[in-house]
Amino acid sequence: MSEPVVLLHGLGGSPAIWDRVRPILSGTVLTPEVAGTASIEQDALELARAVRAAGIGPAVVVGHSRGGLVATSLAEQFPGLVTRLVLVATPPTVAARLTARGFSESVLGIPLLGAAVWKVLPKSKLRAGLVSAFAPGGPVPDAAVQDLVATGLRRFRASSTAIDHYVAEAPLGERLSRLSVPISLVYGLDDRRVDPAAMADSAASPRTTAYPLPREGHGAPWSSAGAVAAVIAGEAPPSEVVRPAPTMAPRLRPVRWTPPSAPARARRATSAVPVASIRRLELPGRGPEDVRLDSRGRVLTGLEDGRILRVTIDDTTHAVKTLAHTGGRPLGITVVDDATLLVCDAERGVLRVDLDTGAVEVLVDRLDGEPITFASNIVQGRSGNIYFTVSTRRFGFHDFLADLLEHSGTGRLAVLPPGGPARTLVDGIQFANGLAVTDNEDAVTLVSTGDFAVLRYPLVDGHAGPPSVVADNMPAFPDNVSIDGDLLWVAMATPRNALHDRVAQLPGIVRRLAYRLPESVRQGKSTAWVIAVDPDGAVMHDLQSASPEYSMVTSVVRRDTQLILGSITESALAVLDLPPPLHKKATS
Repeated sequence: MSEPVVLLHGLGGSPAIWDRVRPILSGTVLTPEVAGTASIEQDALELARAVRAAGIGPAVVVGHSRGGLVATSLAEQFPGLVTRLVLVATPPTVAARLTARGFSESVLGIPLLGAAVWKVLPKSKLRAGLVSAFAPGGPVPDAAVQDLVATGLRRFRASSTAIDHYVAEAPLGERLSRLSVPISLVYGLDDRRVDPAAMADSAASPRTTAYPLPREGHGAPWSSAGAVAAVIAGEAPPSEVVRPAPTMAPRLRPVRWTPPSAPARARRATSAVPVASIRRLELPGRGPEDVRLDSRGRVLTGLEDGRILRVTIDDTTHAVKTLAHTGGRPLGITVVDDATLLVCDAERGVLRVDLDTGAVEVLVDRLDGEPITFASNIVQGRSGNIYFTVSTRRFGFHDFLADLLEHSGTGRLAVLPPGGPARTLVDGIQFANGLAVTDNEDAVTLVSTGDFAVLRYPLVDGHAGPPSVVADNMPAFPDNVSIDGDLLWVAMATPRNALHDRVAQLPGIVRRLAYRLPESVRQGKSTAWVIAVDPDGAVMHDLQSASPEYSMVTSVVRRDTQLILGSITESALAVLDLPPPLHKKATS
């Protein structure tokens, strides 16, 4: 894009919230420090001076949260400085400010008491309070805690009060309807700080385009940087107003069991071999659950909105191209050739995608006489047989934690021969997940996530024999796998959760109650973790980072001397440099 861009941060923040967006944008980008005075209008006046001093002329002005109100006020007072507004998670009314009406922020507003509480608050409590400012289940960046500390209570109170005064005088929707510039409104459907339904209502102006982000909270510039950058650059696909849909928690029928005692490794948040750095490759959407390579080393992945992407990586940059749209939620993928991709779509079943034309063909959407509701992972053997897993009969993708808690074991391994039809090879698997097949197609390796195990099933005369154990009692919930010569790479989605292990042995009502806890509690702490095991199950690589840069790794594939990681919660791929193995195999 050729137009200059101005990026404004929100309440208690700093320009650091834009650190992931800024490198994606081309041209001139200004990220001023918003003063956070007792008046939105005064902040807009100071911003106008900064824009003029920078000499960048009319610009696309982007504001996050409170910064969106400052951007709006700038367009009201100085319309000649604004060519387009992009408002991200911006509060439209006083009532829409959910946390500002909550107990913790109300206490901080009480004279004397608020100052006393702020003074003794440890950083851990500030971090906990910031959880609602980011995507559900996602980590809180260190910079956000530092910014809140630097803001101080007095400026925080004044800046917060200014929000209320501004939107009480005239709601955001009314203000936007009076502007003559195009407006893009970005909001997370899981925002816990600003009511997403109220944000949707603010998009009623004919010049306003809404960009709702599923599974996103209040911190979209951080946790959905690629999607936000695409809106800023005018490259986002067409969208429309969406309001949060009411959801009902599924009813669990828990099976009591006793998990093996978690190994000591589960209690460590980092590996013995340090992860030097994590390079993020921002994507225009969330949830690249699986990653695979084509013959040229380009990465294929699918996003939660159904898009299939190809990512071309070089030393310093990466390019993203949308190849197809499944119309559902793509999970596991396998590359047949550079023009053909097989996809397990959680909502539509087993698909074949033509990467040249974007055409999508449904190969299997029913198994054992019932619809497939959670197709998970897929591989193709040399014979043309397509092997795939169905994680559970009981739940859909978004309720995967329910299946892990219930432990009813309804996962399946299935095969689709070239002439069809699909049939079940193995039933009763505890959350059937990642999958790999040997070159000569005499065995498949399968991840039983619910049993913390990787199993190998022999294939004989079109049937699967009793499994052998590749790895069991693993220190994390294993997810997808990929073959790398004699090694098997395993994505370790989240470390073993002590709560999960404890409630497994208790009456079912306890697990039903546990499922109603916040997702971050049910899921446990996420890290970036992958391991590689040899055919005997010996761990040859163990790489884990507790950095908030990346978490909940659900897939891994080696690309030369690097590892490419995918995640159902991130809006990026991750790249790690591959260190030497932990052990060298003895040679005779």
